[in-house]
Amino acid sequence: MLRVVNLISGGGSTNLAIIQAENPGGKLDGLLETVAMISSDPEAAGIEKAKNKGFPAAHIWMVNPNKGNLAGQLLKILDKYKPDYFHQLGWMPLTPLEVIARYNGLNQHLGPGGRWMYGIRRIYAHIRFCEITGESLPIPVFCQRVVSKYDEGNTIYVQYENILSGETPEEAAERLLSIEYQVQIEALRRLATDSYEEQPVPKLAINSEEEKILFKVKKEARDKYPFKINKGRQGGPAFALRASAGKDFLVE
Repeated sequence: MLRVVNLISGGGSTNLAIIQAENPGGKLDGLLETVAMISSDPEAAGIEKAKNKGFPAAHIWMVNPNKGNLAGQLLKILDKYKPDYFHQLGWMPLTPLEVIARYNGLNQHLGPGGRWMYGIRRIYAHIRFCEITGESLPIPVFCQRVVSKYDEGNTIYVQYENILSGETPEEAAERLLSIEYQVQIEALRRLATDSYEEQPVPKLAINSEEEKILFKVKKEARDKYPFKINKGRQGGPAFALRASAGKDFLVE
């Protein structure tokens, strides 16, 4: 059975879906145990959600990225549990290299990755890229390994979903949320049963001209969806942003 520590920063809805999938009869029953949760925000809505569903408060931990030595804070907790994986589920901070070197990590993601690509910005950038190039490309929803650079780790499982005609980024985010849950759960099932096939992270742009277009629409997405504080509303999609330590991070 895999032992996993889930890392959250906001609403924690994917975290909750995974924990519920571990219940008797669930897709992860007997395959995986969430042994602890770590939140980068003491006011994250995901904390109370988990408690309300019976997750033990003694195994819910807080770290403060603004306090410094995030690696030490995380390792102090992870070393108590020695999990097979930590799983970033709407996790805002960049996980320090010292943590990645000691523990295997997984990350929840969809759409384009890299600089500025958090929350709804990813869906907006994907839609605008397709509009400019004249292509109708499905958006990838995936679970990937955590590496030193944002969103560049190989995928454990990926599912491609069409953006519906006339669908706004907000509407797509709402619709894709339950699919995000399913993808993370399926990736964990495949890891636990050693039935996964690791693949490079999906790339939207395939040549230098498309790279320029992608960079342009990423900047558009950044400007269209500026920072705003959101602790994570009940059941809502992961698209709010906030500023932290001079960088922008996702709040689930």
